[in-house]
Amino acid sequence: MAKPGKILVTGANGQLGNDLVAMLGSSYEVTRIDIEDVDICSATDLNRVVKRIGPDLVIHAAAYTAVDECESNEEKAMMINGVGTKNIACAALEVGARLFYYSTDYVFDGTKDSAYVEDDKVGPMTVYGRSKLAGEIAVRETIENSLIIRIAWVYGKHGQNFVRTMLKLGKAQIERRESGEEVNTLRVVNDQFGNPTWTEEIVRQTEKLIESEMTGVVHATSSKETTWYKFACDIFNFSNMEVEIEPCTSLEYPRPAQRPPRSTLENKRLKVAGINIMRDYNIALKACLEKDGELFCQ
Repeated sequence: MAKPGKILVTGANGQLGNDLVAMLGSSYEVTRIDIEDVDICSATDLNRVVKRIGPDLVIHAAAYTAVDECESNEEKAMMINGVGTKNIACAALEVGARLFYYSTDYVFDGTKDSAYVEDDKVGPMTVYGRSKLAGEIAVRETIENSLIIRIAWVYGKHGQNFVRTMLKLGKAQIERRESGEEVNTLRVVNDQFGNPTWTEEIVRQTEKLIESEMTGVVHATSSKETTWYKFACDIFNFSNMEVEIEPCTSLEYPRPAQRPPRSTLENKRLKVAGINIMRDYNIALKACLEKDGELFCQ
């Protein structure tokens, strides 16, 4: 596979987009765009911008990812994640660019008793999942030279995520305890299973995919499943934080969007191709916290 001369990253100010630009920028000519540059829901404006940049590869990381908000903003979710992605695919096709699109574990209903592989039947439970599936369909129907990369339980030093939330709550609890105030035990759901995945791991795997000729759908998550509660315990243990925490059920912690009970992904196609470099989630989480732990509390 010829090395792309220019890469365009959408959603460049987001949690994943920031790391894509920073890490790929050392090896490729990368152009970043976000909502302040162009609205992906406007096909005319988007086409003009993409033609001006003239990328060889478009990495589409822009998305409406607020899972609970999507339930009450279905039109917005479908417009950004569905129509916006269709517009990106059409613009990439127009300039002859390859297209990478990040999707989600939430395209599955979570009822399978083992990890999902790429060709398992989809069946999203939420507006967010349906909107991301609409994006997948738009990509497949529009451009043959495309790759859909499903990721899950994403965290990194940019933006809001579970790791940042836990560290802030844990730090606040410790400060209250040290000042003699009453402490409330953190309660975290322990009956939802998935793969926590560090953004930097995703970028490194993405670079391997850039060098490959893979098309279609791949799963790219850290190995070894866990629950949100066990994930939180690992965050605190690796951060040397003594936090009072206990497990609870999904019924005890209801959310507007119903989460899949088990949305664990298996990187089957990456393994078959011999290019899977995603590590055990514990190893990746420990490396992330050692490198950027202080940034999560800011």
